[in-house]
Amino acid sequence: MKIKKDFTGVKFNMEKTLLKSTIIMDLQEKLEQGHPIALQEFWNMVETKGTPLIEKIDQDLENSLITFVYKVDEEIENIVLMPPVDWDNLQEGKMQRLLETNLWYVTYKLKSDVRSEYGFSINDSFDNDWEKKNLVHDKFNKNILVFEGDNGEKDVLRSYVVMPNAPEHFWVKERNEVPKGNLYEHEFKSEHLEKGRRVRVYTPYGYEKDKQPYGFLLLTDGNEYIYTLSTVAVLDNLIADKKIPPIVAIFIDSTETRSEELMCNDSFANIIVQELIPWTRDNYNVTSKADESIIGGLSLGGLTASYLGLKHSSVFGNVLSQSGSYWYAPEDYKGEFWIGEQYETIDKLPLKFYLNIGVLENKERMIGTNIKLKDVLIEKGYTVDFEYFNSGHDYLSWGETLANGLISLIGV
Repeated sequence: MKIKKDFTGVKFNMEKTLLKSTIIMDLQEKLEQGHPIALQEFWNMVETKGTPLIEKIDQDLENSLITFVYKVDEEIENIVLMPPVDWDNLQEGKMQRLLETNLWYVTYKLKSDVRSEYGFSINDSFDNDWEKKNLVHDKFNKNILVFEGDNGEKDVLRSYVVMPNAPEHFWVKERNEVPKGNLYEHEFKSEHLEKGRRVRVYTPYGYEKDKQPYGFLLLTDGNEYIYTLSTVAVLDNLIADKKIPPIVAIFIDSTETRSEELMCNDSFANIIVQELIPWTRDNYNVTSKADESIIGGLSLGGLTASYLGLKHSSVFGNVLSQSGSYWYAPEDYKGEFWIGEQYETIDKLPLKFYLNIGVLENKERMIGTNIKLKDVLIEKGYTVDFEYFNSGHDYLSWGETLANGLISLIGV
C-alpha cells in the first residue's frame, strides 16, 4: 500500500540551532572575565522573570530563540530536554554545562506562535523506556500542568511554555455568564472488568428526561478530559454560543490497564458498545442514532475511537481523534500501516472523521501516520476534517481543539 505523505508548509519540531542566546553568551563572557557574582545575578534574574528564556531573532518575524536552563544541586552525568527534537535520537535533546558552573542549558529555534510542554530527564540512559526516565519539571517556570500520580502516588508536574504570538484559547475558559450543565458520577460495573470503573456523565443546561433524545459524545481518559482539558467548560460554551446542539457527554476513566484497553482491544470495545452504551440509554435520554453519536479520544484514545468507528459504525457515526496513535500494529502484523489497511480493505462505512495532530509531534511516528490515515479515508470517500495545531503531544491544545472537532462533526 503506497500512501503519499504531504508535509508541505508544516514546520514540525523545534530546531536545534547554531544561533546563541545573547543572555547565555553575556553570562559566559562575564564568568570568563572573572566577574565574581555574575552567576548569582543570572539565577536572581531567572528567579524573578521565570524560564525558559525567549529572545527575538534578527530579521526573523516567524521564530524566536528559546533557551531551557536547569540549576543542578549535585554532580550529574547529563540532562536531556523532553520532548526532544528527535524522539529517535535523544542525544539531540542533550543539554550542555556552562563552563564549570551549576548551569546546564540548550537553545532552539521555535515558531513564535506555539505552545509546548516539557520536562528534564536527569542522568538519562538515552533509550526509549519512558518508565525509567527521571523526569522533573522546571522549578523556575510558573506555568505548570498537574496530573494525578499513579496508585495514589504524589502529583506529577509538567512545565509548559506559551510563545509570545500563540493565539489565546477561547473555548476552554469558563465563563460566569454561561448557563452550566451538570456532571454526575457513577461506578460502572462489568463482569469483564476486575473492578468498578468511574464514569461521569455531563448533561447540558435545561436537560430533560422526556425530551427528544440527545446526541452524545463518549470519551476515554475521562478524568483528563474533565480536569486537565476543561471539557465541561468547552461543552457549556459551545452549547451557549449555539455552535453545537445540546449533547450528553460520557467520560470513562482510564486506569493502569490503559495501554491494554486502548490498543484496538475487542474486549474493551464490547464493554463500551454492549454494556456502557446500553447502561447510558437506561439512565439518560440519549439517542440511538449513529449519526448523532461521537466516539472520541486522545493519543491511544484517538486510535481506539477510529477502531470503534471501524467495528461499530451502527453505534458511532462520528470519530473524533486527537493526536491518534496510528503507529500501532498487532505484534504479528507484517504490513506497513495496520489501521489504514483495516479501512482500505472494507466497504465505506457511514462515518465522519475529525483528526488533528500537533506540529511539534514526532514527524514519522505521529504526524506521518495521521496523514496516512487521512489519505486512506479520503481515497475511500469519507468526509475528513484534518487539523494541525501549534503544539506537541501534550495537554496544551487538546481541550481547545476538542471544540473544533465537535463543531466539525455536529456543528449547527
